This record gives sequence, C-alpha cells and structure tokens, in this order.
Amino acid sequence: MRTEKVLFDPHQRGGSAKRVIADTNPSDFFPAAAGLGHKILRLLAKGPNYPSSIARELRLYHQAVYYHMKSLEKAGLVQRVSQKTVRGGKAQLYALASDGYAIEFDVKGEEFAPPAGLSRSARLGRFLKEFVSEEGQLDGWIVVGSPEAHGPNRTQGRDGHYAIQLGFALGQFVGLPRTFPVKLDVDLKTEKLQGSNLLVVGGPRTNVISAELNHYMPVRFSEESFFGSIVDATGRKYLSEFDSVLTKIRNPWEPSKVCVIAAGLSGAATKAAIIGLTNMAEQVLAGYSEQGGDFAVVLHGLDMDGDGKVDSVEIP
Repeated sequence: MRTEKVLFDPHQRGGSAKRVIADTNPSDFFPAAAGLGHKILRLLAKGPNYPSSIARELRLYHQAVYYHMKSLEKAGLVQRVSQKTVRGGKAQLYALASDGYAIEFDVKGEEFAPPAGLSRSARLGRFLKEFVSEEGQLDGWIVVGSPEAHGPNRTQGRDGHYAIQLGFALGQFVGLPRTFPVKLDVDLKTEKLQGSNLLVVGGPRTNVISAELNHYMPVRFSEESFFGSIVDATGRKYLSEFDSVLTKIRNPWEPSKVCVIAAGLSGAATKAAIIGLTNMAEQVLAGYSEQGGDFAVVLHGLDMDGDGKVDSVEIP
C-alpha cells in the first residue's frame, strides 16, 4: 500500500524533513531502478526540467527519455507541473512528485516524537502548486476586499483578516515573500494585476474581483437579492449565512494562471471557506484532480465548541 511518509534524522537538531513516497511493493518503483530512470530522477532533484533538456544533458535520443519519463509518471515518481507551446507542439515541464521514495517492511518500528511543523498537507500543496515558483517563492497575490466603501454597491470589506490564516497555510510551501503579497481588490485593478495567480478572499458583495470572477465559477453566487444565495451546477440553492464556496478556476484574464476563491454569503461563511481550505484540506479537497479542470465545493460553517463562532465545516 502506498502512502506519504516524513523522513527525518532524530539526531539532527534543526534539520529539514523530507517527504517520501513509501510502498510495501518494490515492483511499484521499478522504473526508478532502471539506470536511465534513476539518472532522470537525479536531474529532476536539481529542479523541474523538460524531457528535451534532459535528453540533451544525458546525450540520449529524445524518445528514450520520453519513454522513461512516462513510466516514472505512471509510477507516481514524477509529475507534470506546466506546459508551453514550442514550434506548434506542447513541451511538458516535469518535477519530482516527492522528495524520495522508500520500500517499507511490515515491522512496528521505533517511536519518535515528530518535530514541529510536519503537518503540511500534500493535497493542499497540490491544490496550490501554481502559487509556488521554482525558487520556492509565492507566485501570485492574495486579494481582499477594501475596507472602504467601494464597488457598485458601495460595500466595505470586513473579512480581509481571514487572509492571515491563509498566509500561515501558504508558509508551509513558500519562503517569506520578497514583495508584500496582499492586495486590496481596488488596488489590484488599478495596478492591472488581474492576469496573475490570485487567491481571492471574500464574496462578490465585498470583493469586486470576486464579483467579476463569479461569472466564470462552476458554483456561483446568484445575482438576485444582491448575491443572496449560492447556486451549484444542478440548480440547487444554498441560502444559509454560513454557506460558502471554495473554487479553483483558470484565470479568465490570463488562462496560464489560476484563481482560487474562498467566499461566503457572510463574513462568517468566508471564514468557513478558509478553515476548510487550510485546516481540513484532506477532506474538502478530496474531489480535486490536477487534470480535472475547474473545481468547486460548497461548504457549510459549523460551531462545534458552542462559542458562537465558526470553527469547522461540512460539505452539505
């Protein structure tokens, strides 16, 4: 059975941990055992690369590298992270799917207290992969609604502070941004940055970028009664003040980029969407596929400890 494991040296203080693919069946990693497959993995350990570039570096025919790359991808050892058009064809950029792989025996093992900071969600990382540059920096903007009266309905954004939780989640995957990563919706428009990867916080009532993206979302806010409900692809309506939508779509201003929108019918509902994305990613993103096109899920905020504040979510 294949799982993701954290590999760390318990005798090394302050050392970094590695996430590896572990399996009990050695044959699942057979493509990596071949000489060329192992050479490809060693090159990708230096950073994402194109098969054509790898072929040139290894002085091999392109077809041989493409064949082994497909085998490594099928084995789950590498993954495609982007593509570009070159002379009318598609060039795929590949990267390692993990920091390594391991064969695991059915033994009890030795108990260790795990170091702090190893709770990173692999599923959340895949969901946000476009926001992580090859250098490990944030590639995109977090967009919150302006606290000043703005937009056609002169509303005020009061849910921008929820982006702090989102920032903590992003910190698992990127280094400290060189440029301040948060933009007010009005400033993003003024600076003409819509064609970037966007993490949009807040619904169309308070965030004008969310309002413009609403037309492209597979699950969207109804414009009736001032965005007073959420409507899914079947026509079902969600009317609770604790209902929200979490969606990922292609950026309509620049299709090579993506937009992730966490938005609710109220501030509490937007908080629920952020909680779902950052704290419950394994459940909330279970239906997400990197090759599956646009993604959307409706979330309902819950108050599990009875203090009157949303602290968990469910999928209605």
